[in-house]
Amino acid sequence: MFSNVEQYINTGKSLLQAQTTNFNALASNTLQSTEKLAALNLAALKASTQDIGNVLSQATAARDPQAFFSTLAAQWQPNAEKATSYARYLGEILMETQSAFSKAAETQIADVSRAATSLVDHVVAVAPAGSSDAAAFLKSIMGTANAVYEQVNKVAKQTTDAIQAQTATFSTQYVKPVQAAQNAATTTTASVTDSAA
Repeated sequence: MFSNVEQYINTGKSLLQAQTTNFNALASNTLQSTEKLAALNLAALKASTQDIGNVLSQATAARDPQAFFSTLAAQWQPNAEKATSYARYLGEILMETQSAFSKAAETQIADVSRAATSLVDHVVAVAPAGSSDAAAFLKSIMGTANAVYEQVNKVAKQTTDAIQAQTATFSTQYVKPVQAAQNAATTTTASVTDSAA
């Protein structure tokens, strides 16, 4: 009987160690993603500040309204491209983080399932005679738990695929309002140019 208790304790220890390892990996991944996001935001802020300074100095140097509006309109395209690039990099960071969390959850659930199945098999093997109904019930519970795990895993993979598809289209959808604003600015510049002439 003492060996059974030791086996249960060792199984619990190994499961706890696996959970600790997974937690440390997730914490490290979260910190790396946060660093990437901070670096992306700082780079975007720095570039925006420089662009605003350049546009303001060019706009204030304009000699007439046509040159002023032309300067402003010329900035829309590069800004749309920068916004698209920012959205794409942001999506990549989010996908990497989500993928790491999904893999960790899959691994964790598989480890717990294996440990639980091993424990149930051991309990059934050392069960006293006449407890076959309880053993069958325990195995039935494990079968149901494994079926639930498979279903959850399937839904998680579908969700991951959906998130990746949405992230891929995010950058293109993000550009549409910027391009509409660019077209409006171009139209405004053209009307100012026509009225100035």
